[in-house]
Amino acid sequence: MVKRHDEENTDNSHSKVIDIEAHEFENFFRDVHGYNPFPWQSRLTTEVLSTGVWPRVIDLPTGTGKTAVIDTAIFALAVDPTISPRRIVFVIDRRIVVDQVQKRALKIRHEIESAATPLLERVQAKLKRLSDGEQVLGVAALRGGIPVDYDWVNSPDEPWIIVTTVDQFGSRLFFRGYGVSKRMRSVHAGLAGNDSLVILDEVHLSIPFADTLNQLRLSYPTKQLPQRGSIVEMSATPRDSSIERFTLSQDLDIDQCPELKRRVYARKYAKLVDVRSDKAVPSTILKIVQSIEKSSTSTNLAVRSVGVIVNRVRAAREIFVLISQYFENVFLLTGRMRPLDRLDVLQKIEPYLNPDRAQTDTPFTILVSTQAIEVGADFSFDALITECAPIDSLRQRFGRLDRRGRIQETGSCAKAWIIGSKSLVDSSRPDPVYGEAAKFTWRYLNQRVKDNGLVDVGTIALKVGFPSETSVSIDQAPLLLKIHMDAWVQTNPEPIVQPSLDGFLHGINQNQSSEVSLIWRWDHSLEALRIVPPRQAEFVQLPIEAVKAWLSQEQKEWDVSDTGPNQSIATKKTSIGLNDKTLSSEKIVWGRWEHTERKVEHIKSSDISPGDLLILDPAMGGLNAGNWDPNSKDIVEDFGDRAQLEYDRRLTLRLDARLPYFTEVPRRSVEDLASEQTEFERIKKWVEAYRSENEITCVWLETIFEKLGTEFVSTYVSSESRVNPLGYFILERKHTRSNNRIVDIAILDGSDETNSFTSTRVTLKDHLNGVGDRAGEVANRLNLSTEIINDLRLAGRLHDIGKVDQRFQMWLTGGDPVEIERYRDLPLAKSLHRFVNHSTYPKGMRHEFASVAMVSSCEEALSEAIDQDLVLHLIGTHHGFGRPLPQLVNDTEVEKLSFQIDGLDFFTNSNLTDTTLAFEMADRFWRLVDRYGYHGLSWLESILRLADQRQSAEEAQG
Repeated sequence: MVKRHDEENTDNSHSKVIDIEAHEFENFFRDVHGYNPFPWQSRLTTEVLSTGVWPRVIDLPTGTGKTAVIDTAIFALAVDPTISPRRIVFVIDRRIVVDQVQKRALKIRHEIESAATPLLERVQAKLKRLSDGEQVLGVAALRGGIPVDYDWVNSPDEPWIIVTTVDQFGSRLFFRGYGVSKRMRSVHAGLAGNDSLVILDEVHLSIPFADTLNQLRLSYPTKQLPQRGSIVEMSATPRDSSIERFTLSQDLDIDQCPELKRRVYARKYAKLVDVRSDKAVPSTILKIVQSIEKSSTSTNLAVRSVGVIVNRVRAAREIFVLISQYFENVFLLTGRMRPLDRLDVLQKIEPYLNPDRAQTDTPFTILVSTQAIEVGADFSFDALITECAPIDSLRQRFGRLDRRGRIQETGSCAKAWIIGSKSLVDSSRPDPVYGEAAKFTWRYLNQRVKDNGLVDVGTIALKVGFPSETSVSIDQAPLLLKIHMDAWVQTNPEPIVQPSLDGFLHGINQNQSSEVSLIWRWDHSLEALRIVPPRQAEFVQLPIEAVKAWLSQEQKEWDVSDTGPNQSIATKKTSIGLNDKTLSSEKIVWGRWEHTERKVEHIKSSDISPGDLLILDPAMGGLNAGNWDPNSKDIVEDFGDRAQLEYDRRLTLRLDARLPYFTEVPRRSVEDLASEQTEFERIKKWVEAYRSENEITCVWLETIFEKLGTEFVSTYVSSESRVNPLGYFILERKHTRSNNRIVDIAILDGSDETNSFTSTRVTLKDHLNGVGDRAGEVANRLNLSTEIINDLRLAGRLHDIGKVDQRFQMWLTGGDPVEIERYRDLPLAKSLHRFVNHSTYPKGMRHEFASVAMVSSCEEALSEAIDQDLVLHLIGTHHGFGRPLPQLVNDTEVEKLSFQIDGLDFFTNSNLTDTTLAFEMADRFWRLVDRYGYHGLSWLESILRLADQRQSAEEAQG
């Protein structure tokens, strides 16, 4: 029934080898970026490719291009995919860094896809051979909140660059993915824990998580599967000097590279400024900025950019408002922004803060920010003003000052000011964010003040000589025990009592606030959210206490930082009001988006839980200049359609009069319905008139119009709003399918409801053969053993035979007696669309458990398995249930199930509660965990499950 792997034609995607040599990295780097790599970057690539091992620690100063490790990882994957992981996971707890690292990854992908040089063409060809996916290299950014975009988990063999945070990656790795359904948790864990190069950037920010990862790496290895994966700690301030590190070489890197030498030894000096209280900080900073501008004008020192970095979002907001009254080119950038708002700001400031910009003819520019730009942000200021912070943070902040070392070439040096308010540096109470570290740093900096009243803040000066008290205290992760992993690996059903994950991500004594995500949408109807689903580009992440306080209108505002814990402060009570752009009769609502259940749940603020995604009315306010401001009552822009464009998988345009760019929109009325002109013709005519009569200055809106063209699908949505009782039309990009809509594999969650109703009819035999072949091909490309490849293929060709239950077939055919009879001898696996359930298939019954019973009845079929336990387990868990205990349903209307394929007979009774199946599946689960490891077993599950989902999506395309 199953052709052995070694009997197959070996002329597959691996039969033709396109050689790429390690020494070609410099050419690859130059082809991608247009300039040569630093010597250390080439040296690292050579070391990785020659040894097949990544260094445990990469210790490099800020400004030396650490994110180029992504280039090395991609190049190594193209050179030798047998030793290089498919997924490059860049973990960093700074939102600005997530954006900028993603930008670099997108640049690499664009150049490889363009293949403008022979070498890039070869790299493209090598990466294409790794999977059968459409894209050469995937790029994903997982921030806080619920990750709605699941593209990176669609296929185990596709190469991906994933930029993420500790919470997002850590929760997935330990089988409790934030916002991930119980059915899909094992898939996310399997892909996170296998074939992944995990790069912990600025590891000093996430030491407990690093310790947890190392415990996992050392304690639970498996020899049954390929060991392609590494954990790399990377920082300008490494924590453990006893660990062997990859560092800059004085001879090979610095002395031989003038550019690198200039950056490392750039001269920078700061003045310490005492301030009596927090309230005086904004006015003090304004005076310094005014003096900088005046001095620059009078002495031609060419200071054209000033950075202001403070420790709280609220302080940054107040300083921004104050400075904006005196200067024109002022920007605010924090981590508490929607990515699209942040993108707008970054695009505006890039010409003024690009480290390689020309200094002439640029306006005097001020950027006010928080810890968000401490690491990874490729900005360069001519002058810097910062609140005092621990030495770790100051090293990073001064890494944004004269980043290329250009100012010293003018015979001067970069200037900075460090603000020390008494409430921070002279308080008897520890700071909520930094504890005592900022206080000790201030004292030690005062001891370093030179005769000229300045302190050296250059890279070399700040790197050594500071006592441990000046760094944030290092928290510890709990000891990771087998009982912890045994509890977490049980995903569905979960154990009643299980350990909390927080300590393993943030430390035993962690008091960081859990976060929730907010988006602003005018229409909360399920139809609107189905067509225009929430996307990460429109999320803003906030501490749960801050959101609860805002929504409950408490008399306090939570003072939010971009790192560590937050605190409440007394403030004038503000109410959520309406402005002139919203009718007073309109009810302002908000709710929790249950994305796994596809519904909006209206809850109390006290019921908000960590990881929730809340959908709010734009009239509630909450943002000011794109940044979090609970006191703002300005209408927040609805980014729903723009977020789809950013996602680049769907394209929508809501013709809703509440959106600021539409005043009049096409309506549906009785007269229109009686008109000879079709609805599509009316909308098409309206679109043409709108584009010709209005000057569209919004680039993204014009892009949507252009991509929609004249061939689109329109859907009428009956709005819940009293402002627009007639509803409105949503336009979607048209596809070549019969129903004009493409199946988005990102929403196939493995349930019967999504996987079985994919808008086309597919017979069970065709589907089984397709899934089996696809699972075998993926496993082959992943270089798994012949034995495992054959078992995966066998499981795929048997996984759905439990669907032969006539009650399930009645569901697929909608209860139509003609259709039932038509497919009686040729049962279906997929149906045209989701029918009203006319079947009597018992609620909660799982066809995959019946499949296990049927396969167990056929010894001849099982004899083809190398590992019978594995085949049966993969069949039983291919929808994410039964990990470890299947929950069986008592069937009072017992059916005899039988199926024949390739001359083999399979049979069982539908009532499995009287059998030992549940105990057998549970015992089998634990045996396989011991055999393949927690993540290894999940990886094998994901290969079959994702093959099933991709096959379903492909079948849906006809």
